[in-house]
Amino acid sequence: MTTTSYFIRKMNTGGPEAAFSNEPETPPAAVSHFLWMDNGYRPRTEAVLSYTDYELTVSFRVYESDPLIRFKDANEPVYKDSCVELFLQPSPETDARYLNLELNAAGTRLLGIGTNRDDRRLLQPDEHPSLRIEAAAGLRDAATGETYWCIQAKLPFDWITELFPDFKPISGAVMRGNLYKCGDETELPHYGCWSEIKSSNPNFHCSEWFGELVLG
Repeated sequence: MTTTSYFIRKMNTGGPEAAFSNEPETPPAAVSHFLWMDNGYRPRTEAVLSYTDYELTVSFRVYESDPLIRFKDANEPVYKDSCVELFLQPSPETDARYLNLELNAAGTRLLGIGTNRDDRRLLQPDEHPSLRIEAAAGLRDAATGETYWCIQAKLPFDWITELFPDFKPISGAVMRGNLYKCGDETELPHYGCWSEIKSSNPNFHCSEWFGELVLG
């Protein structure tokens, strides 16, 4: 089985829009595998990951002109809105658990931890770190004229290591995970992923299909 890999640069990429202006230093990961639906909707979605000594940053850019935004409170089912997601397994060799961070286009978050879709729990809002989420919609791509929205979140390494004591945020560390775009109750439901999932049923909680996320 071929493993999808992404090399995470050590750098401060700035805000969610600036994160996509650092190529070729931080080339985006394309969320380009759209599965399980045949309605033809495949919104262009890209993600950039970077890190500093203190945190891991994930930024998404989604080419949708009118994202669905309904949920406003933490841990509401944002995956039913226009949504992007980072699933992150910091210590894959010793700990099967992974985090799922899910964000709608307004920055409302859902955050969980566990080993699969059934064996997991939502982290309560008072367990959430300061993710310093920034979101913006109705943006215009100067090169193509297309409309997009973008969002960024920062995961503190001290919080990750509290949950995953074996994780060491150093150059060469190999994490596993996936990047997703979905919208279960949008006008055109869709399920996109960065590392392709070989499953006949809609399920993002398939850690066996995670790609490698390598700290550079």
